[in-house]
Amino acid sequence: MGLFRKHLCDICKKKFSKAEELMNHQQIIHGKDSQYDCKKCNKFFSNMEDMRTHLQKEHSYKKDR
Repeated sequence: MGLFRKHLCDICKKKFSKAEELMNHQQIIHGKDSQYDCKKCNKFFSNMEDMRTHLQKEHSYKKDR
């Protein structure tokens, strides 16, 4: 019998089997420590480099020079 994941993070759409796991995820990943946010998909990052990598991979962002 597979794991039933019914708790969905409304920010990143990741699923969890327990409400407690979802709450921990949201506090750690999407909490106040995650101060950099992607305006295109509302994902949050704890540092600028992670957000820049996300933008390049997910949204084909290229830095203007």
